[in-house]
Amino acid sequence: MRRTLIPMLAVLLLDVLVKASAQQMLPPGESVPIAADLFRLTLGYNSGVAFGLFAGGGPWPLVMSGIIIVGLGIWVMRALRVGELPPAASWPIGLILGGAIANFGDRLPDGRVTDFLDVGVGATRWPTFNLADSFIVLGVALLVLIVGHNGDQSATGRAA
Repeated sequence: MRRTLIPMLAVLLLDVLVKASAQQMLPPGESVPIAADLFRLTLGYNSGVAFGLFAGGGPWPLVMSGIIIVGLGIWVMRALRVGELPPAASWPIGLILGGAIANFGDRLPDGRVTDFLDVGVGATRWPTFNLADSFIVLGVALLVLIVGHNGDQSATGRAA
């Protein structure tokens, strides 16, 4: 449990601090170049879910994301406890839950999430995102690697 809780709390704290700093320091809608045009900071707000999907959907993105977070949290804790997931999955699950809870908390007051990370070249840009989004993607990638690697070992063990 501690292996999930520590990264989850670290992501929550870091995301809250960085979003607050971005809101204080960045002018809305203006880009601040960090690595020329490739990486910039651009303050924006997203009322939808990932990549702006369901923007303007009223309270439903908040309600649905809350249900998903609770369901995911219950499922993964049970799966870790009964051994359906390897112990190494605890850390990436903490990253995923921390990012999801951070975005949920950011959305609570006004129905939108603060985004500020902007990557791309010229007019070809990825939708603006935040640290919580990055930790969710990193956690999912690590979880896929861990579970896939564990599955390969299980299959090898059964074949022997």
